[in-house]
Amino acid sequence: MRFFVLALGLAVSGCVDVATSPVEVAASVQAGAPQAHYDTFPTALFAGMSFSCSNPGQTLVRPNANEIRCESYLEPDATAGAILEFNGTVDNLPKFVLSLISQPASSGYVVTADTYLRVPNPNGQVAKVRFEDREVTQDLHELFELTGGRPL
Repeated sequence: MRFFVLALGLAVSGCVDVATSPVEVAASVQAGAPQAHYDTFPTALFAGMSFSCSNPGQTLVRPNANEIRCESYLEPDATAGAILEFNGTVDNLPKFVLSLISQPASSGYVVTADTYLRVPNPNGQVAKVRFEDREVTQDLHELFELTGGRPL
């Protein structure tokens, strides 16, 4: 994660000083997920994500204009552990997901970052496993600042 955030941060830079508060996001996003305010649409953040999510084993997903995800396969030992721990399947391997969702706010946009392990199960269900990690949250706040946002 740290490499991903640093690579993304090197692609763009900037800073904004705007007072605002967190906004509610879709129920599928973890409560208390890292957020940042941007004066304008976070083009630099999304472009940086596109640039940084290009390594082997990574897939960039853009379901709509306001959301972008980088999905990464895990190392073999972590993959096996996730399959065993969370009733996964070898037919559709687990992936680490970093999702950025931009929502219009009263002045500008609020971006919410969501990180989780997606583990497809044999029955067709998908488990989203989240772990609270202060270092990842700090990395995301630094990334937001580097791309012109103000962490909330």
